Amino acid sequence: MRIRFVGQPFATQQNLLDFIEFATTAGFDELRIAVAWAKRSGLGRIWDSLSAFRAQGGKVTIILGVSEGGATREGLEIALDVADEAFVFHDPGRTFHPKVYLASSAGPRSLIVGSSNLTAGGLGWNHEASLWVDWDTGEGKEVTDAVSEWFDALTGEQGSCVPLTAALIDDIENSKDIMLGSERRARRVQKARSDTPEDTDSAVAATVSGLFTAVQAKLRTLPKLNPKFAATKTKPLIIDLVLPGTAGSSSGVSVTRDVQQPVSGSDAPLPSADVQRRWSKEMDHTAAQQPKGATTNPTGNLRLSREAAPINHLTYFREEFFGELPWTPRENHDTEQEAIAEFSVWVDGHDIGAVELRVSHDPDRVSGQGNVPTVIHWGPDLGKVLKGTNYIGQHVTLEKRTSGGFNLVIGRVPRGNYLV
Repeated sequence: MRIRFVGQPFATQQNLLDFIEFATTAGFDELRIAVAWAKRSGLGRIWDSLSAFRAQGGKVTIILGVSEGGATREGLEIALDVADEAFVFHDPGRTFHPKVYLASSAGPRSLIVGSSNLTAGGLGWNHEASLWVDWDTGEGKEVTDAVSEWFDALTGEQGSCVPLTAALIDDIENSKDIMLGSERRARRVQKARSDTPEDTDSAVAATVSGLFTAVQAKLRTLPKLNPKFAATKTKPLIIDLVLPGTAGSSSGVSVTRDVQQPVSGSDAPLPSADVQRRWSKEMDHTAAQQPKGATTNPTGNLRLSREAAPINHLTYFREEFFGELPWTPRENHDTEQEAIAEFSVWVDGHDIGAVELRVSHDPDRVSGQGNVPTVIHWGPDLGKVLKGTNYIGQHVTLEKRTSGGFNLVIGRVPRGNYLV
């Protein structure tokens, strides 16, 4: 018998990824996993190992929890594909919170028990602690039998441990008392040279206050997510707008001949029943990306100012409207934080669909004139749309949905009253 302490992410220690690699290549027959939750960020990094294990005859069984809002739709969908048997365990009166991984065969067996979920953080990024035990043939049968009996006891609770299906995922997402997250709705800003995980499992905090600093010891890096499961890239936005015969804008501001005019299309049919927060502003030159002078460049962002809303705009957008985003410090900017949020976008009668936009917050943007610390960056696609059509005088409305995600609507009038 061999017992190891696993203290990730220190460079001198092993991590859960090491165990998965060992369990799927060392000749075991079955891998049984029971964890509080799984995410695409985790399963997408061990997809190849689990697929190869199954291809050589190994069986993968996964039991996942959905308590406390940690599970995601993407994680459940991948588990459905990568496991021979997958279950969701949920006891309405108690939290399902184990992290147990058992690799077994007629001979050797291996077990890891600790704090690691099947997420990017749990696999190698977060500070986690576990015990990893290996037994040769004939050793440790009493312990591994007890673990196997525990797994059997879980699956035997047929009302609480339900086989995972696509229909069950939909039912969980549509339920009123289970919170199922989405890894599409918000993610970190990914840097080309950074191994920071894209999910929200490892929260970033206390970066601006300076109360704490990053660990100085050498840490292990996290493998990149399998490209098969990378975040969907925003498709180029193509809007076929018809240029009216007149050159003047509805706001009385002259524009160049290659800038079109709004078509004043239909109002956005996006659902409003689940909107919990709403903010809007009339678009000026800056917001509409239409500089007053020919030598002035567009700012590329939407400044989230107070307008007529009963809010403190210096803190409201960072702490409340976008407070649940996975905020991450921006490289080489001590006071700035940023995150990616997914918006359902509707522009002047055109359904743009889901668009990922960067949101940033920097207290140093605030000065004696009451400047704005939080902005939305239009990005290359929406920026091109705004530069090509004169939306000065139109209104941009932001909405936060209770079901997760955000709406961004540009139209003739606000979508409704402020909701704070």
